Amino acid sequence: MKKTIVLIFTCLISAQLFAQDLQLSGQVVSATNNEPIAYAAILLTQQADSSSRTGALTNARGEFDLKSPAQGKYLLRISFLGYKTLIKPVEVTSGSINLGVFKLEEDALSLKEVVVTGEQLAVKVKKDTIEYNADSFKTQPNAVVEELLKKLPGVEIDRDGNILVQGQKVTRLTVDGKDFFGSDPKTATKNLPADAIAKVQVVDSKTLEAKATGIDDGQREKVLNLTIKEDKKRGWFGNANAFGGTTERYNGYLSANHFNKNLQFAVLGMSNNISNSSYQYDDLNSFSGGNVGNIFSPPAGGSFSINVNNGRTTISGSGVFDNTAIGEVTTHSGGINYSNSWGKNNKLAISSSYFTNFSQGIGDRLSNIQDINQTDVLRTAESTNRNSDNEAHRFNLRAEYHPDSLTDIIFRPNIILNYTRNIYNRSFNSAFDGTGRSNDGTQFFDQRNATPSLFGEFSVLRRIKKGSVALRLNGTQNTYNADWINRSLINTYPNGASEVTRLDQQAGQDNDSKTYTVGLTYNRQLNKAWSTNAGYGYNRGTVDAQQLTYEYNTITGRYETIVPALSNRTDNMNWLHAARFGFINTGAQWTYNFGFALQETGLNVAAFNSGGSTINQLEKTYYNFLPRLNISFKNKANHTIQLNYNSSVNLPSSNDLQPVQNNTNPLYQRIGNPELEARKNHRMAINFNTFSADNNKYWNGYFLINYALDDFGNSVRYQDGVQNVQPVNVDGNYYINTGTYFGKPTGVKNLRMGYGLNLFASHTSSFINLAKNITDRYNVGPNASFNYDIDGKLNAGVYFSVQYSMVNNSQPAAIDNKYFSFYNNTSLSWEFIKNTRITSELQYNGTAGRADGFNNNMFLLNSGIEQYMMKRRITLSLRGFDILNQNTNIDRTINASRIEDIRFNSMTRYFYMMLNFRINKAGPTQGRSNPRNTVG
Repeated sequence: MKKTIVLIFTCLISAQLFAQDLQLSGQVVSATNNEPIAYAAILLTQQADSSSRTGALTNARGEFDLKSPAQGKYLLRISFLGYKTLIKPVEVTSGSINLGVFKLEEDALSLKEVVVTGEQLAVKVKKDTIEYNADSFKTQPNAVVEELLKKLPGVEIDRDGNILVQGQKVTRLTVDGKDFFGSDPKTATKNLPADAIAKVQVVDSKTLEAKATGIDDGQREKVLNLTIKEDKKRGWFGNANAFGGTTERYNGYLSANHFNKNLQFAVLGMSNNISNSSYQYDDLNSFSGGNVGNIFSPPAGGSFSINVNNGRTTISGSGVFDNTAIGEVTTHSGGINYSNSWGKNNKLAISSSYFTNFSQGIGDRLSNIQDINQTDVLRTAESTNRNSDNEAHRFNLRAEYHPDSLTDIIFRPNIILNYTRNIYNRSFNSAFDGTGRSNDGTQFFDQRNATPSLFGEFSVLRRIKKGSVALRLNGTQNTYNADWINRSLINTYPNGASEVTRLDQQAGQDNDSKTYTVGLTYNRQLNKAWSTNAGYGYNRGTVDAQQLTYEYNTITGRYETIVPALSNRTDNMNWLHAARFGFINTGAQWTYNFGFALQETGLNVAAFNSGGSTINQLEKTYYNFLPRLNISFKNKANHTIQLNYNSSVNLPSSNDLQPVQNNTNPLYQRIGNPELEARKNHRMAINFNTFSADNNKYWNGYFLINYALDDFGNSVRYQDGVQNVQPVNVDGNYYINTGTYFGKPTGVKNLRMGYGLNLFASHTSSFINLAKNITDRYNVGPNASFNYDIDGKLNAGVYFSVQYSMVNNSQPAAIDNKYFSFYNNTSLSWEFIKNTRITSELQYNGTAGRADGFNNNMFLLNSGIEQYMMKRRITLSLRGFDILNQNTNIDRTINASRIEDIRFNSMTRYFYMMLNFRINKAGPTQGRSNPRNTVG
């Protein structure tokens, strides 16, 4: 046995020795002062075959490492702007060779900028900018910018189209230094032609606030700036396509964008019955004329979420995209955007947009629910059929006026009109594990909502000597009008007997909320390193909410008998005074930004019954000291660290305070709690990033913890299987989110790899029949990716991800939950014949450990063949969706007292033929005015 182990070990060592690459190393310094020269270009060319070559850049210490393709005689070429190029013959024999120190002599050129030149790579490195010469990286005819970016060292495109540079996500995109059709990088990368780009610049830019105030706060964002060739600064770009398929599936799509000097114009349109109610994220930004967050978020910063899946974007809570349609959905939507600026240095700039959305959905929903009781587990099976309609309109306007170089004036109003209707037919049955059958029944529910909203903001910023002053005013009005009919029949089984409860009610709810905010900020530079800031803010909000519920009168055939327990009116008024102070210290590598706020928050709530009598009166005032801290570090070796800590106070919503019962779900009935205290949050985040320019390796990581005092939890009481829920305050809730990612090129040409690990943990509290239940949840998941590209002819990618989830509850009757989730994706695109390409994508989504019938193990295969025509401007495709006919839509939601597995009906196999026309027309122009710079 020992001989076998020795033999295996010897073989492994031998294999490793034979597999070693031929390594060349050395150092480049200045002949004048022996200082190392960073980012010098190293090119090794074989004398017998000049096409055999390899290259590298020196690191911050002037050192380089090269892998020689084979033994032989080579020419080593070292070049750097401001120095004379050095060419030296080198003979490679075996093993590793240290070539020693190379001294470059100064040339007559200036050394203000670092330039890397060579036949393989063209990169210019400044203090905060890496600049790539686009013509040095060849792409296919009619390729878009995204294909160019994939070829740049240190740049990656993930499966959702996000751009990663040095492991960090690019957050904004500009063209010639100006925001271009929105700030999201994907706005132009999927549409702009690659041959129109002169340079690609990656900038560690100051935030827009820091540029406006002139005070560096230490915050940085990755900005991608594209400079356009002079003969390409006019034209149109975008896509138009249409397809028809089996099972009567159809889709039409248009994205057209025009740029001309300072003018930006965009059109979006969509119509389909393939359950695609979302847009490409870059198209939404393209049309928005600013960014998705500003255009599609609710007025005054209400609840808002953006979910991106395989490049498709779903927006919830925005008033336009807030559509609850499930199952098979038909969508018609579109919009236009216009943006322009006039005068010297763009003195006046206006952008506006209109968007509309219509959708209809037919959904079937099956759910398996586990509710934790104090001594038992309640299991419920539900089946719901839902028809939904949504109509929405949104208008936005943003006007900027800069009367001089020291003053910025901005006015921003928007309007939302949203109408929805949902009709449910539900059947259900519930049983406890220990005591058996609890209830069963049916429900019919028909609800109509109308939610018009108005918002306006006015701000003025004036730069003064060594500082700036800013004034901000905004106001909003949101109206929510809802009417519904609720009919249900519930059979309960107390002590083995059977009881029947019938419900036939009509209800109306009217909520009218108004808020306005006044903010004043002063910033001053104290000296070269120190600055200070102070501010004051006042916010006032009112909510008038009323609900009236009527019982059906079988004699008159009308809803006319008021239900007092389900009817009341609530007047809610809150206010906030906040004084903020802070200091910023900016050094060569470290920046410290710290301060605090003194905040007074008030709340006044009055509740009245249907007869107008007061049933509850509440007045509360909170005083809080809220510190904040930001520390950032960056050195010349591209190592960055950032730490952020802040604290905040959140008031309960009017729905959480309103003491009126909501019985729209017969098994889950909720009532507000007027005694709720404000929630206090403490949040700390740490991020780090390293990047090595000489070998294009990067490593980043993050850590986030949020701890809450007086957090909002639920108190749940069970009665005949029906949950009665009321929000309550709980202490000690927290969540932790951390992870890391590493990426590098491999030893195989054109093959890149990356791998990472993410962890999540949360600790939440609730009350079940007055007994406290603590839920601890843990998620851990590794992931890895491989991408291979050969001159755009062959593209292949593999992505692996697995997540292990565990949920533990302190209640002895609660069932702890453990399960796995898998996501794997393999894609292939191969142009096997000129102008003919096959594409294929196989997704595997799987779970293990869920309830029976709700474990998802699905292989989704989409494949097709494309034929390019008219210089690739037209593409004719034949494709199949879900070729294996396995598509399912299964989800799991978990909170402190409930685990719910859900299955929806979804689109299954169909085949279609699509014609796509790429709008890509650029032409000469007489020049472009200098825009107001947003980069640097």
